[in-house]
Amino acid sequence: MGDFILEQLYIFFAATYGGMLIGFIYDLYRVFRGVFKPGKIATVIQDFFFWIVIAGVAMFVLLFSASGQIRFFSFLGFSLGMLLYYWTFSNIVIRTIRKVLRIIYKGIGKIVKTICYPFGLAKKQIKKMVLEIKVKLAWVPKIYHRLRNLPKKTFKKAKRYIMKILKKK
Repeated sequence: MGDFILEQLYIFFAATYGGMLIGFIYDLYRVFRGVFKPGKIATVIQDFFFWIVIAGVAMFVLLFSASGQIRFFSFLGFSLGMLLYYWTFSNIVIRTIRKVLRIIYKGIGKIVKTICYPFGLAKKQIKKMVLEIKVKLAWVPKIYHRLRNLPKKTFKKAKRYIMKILKKK
């Protein structure tokens, strides 16, 4: 009889541990959704995968602790584990995950800035060179405009000259 009670306690505590693990996974999911703010369709897909993972954790715990048998106190253990996790560790875990994500975000930002710095310098130098060339070649559009209009002016002058010659006769 003592072994039976010890086995039931083992299953209950394993389910409690599984409930705490499920609470941790839920906190990871909450932080993930808070950071990325998915749309409606992405939320449905993420919820689907979240429940698949949770079902897998619950099945794994029940399979290895109770040989896959589902008992009422297993559900109580899962519920108690989630509540214990929520009351004790949830706030600490969420704050820690957010701090870690901020550190990672800042680190990635510094890496990106370091990688982009030479490109920024090159861009400034190219802009400076283009501006200098633009200033030095400011006369080119004026010449181009004159040359473009030259055939029209020449044609008009030739036409006037021919008209004058024809009127004299």
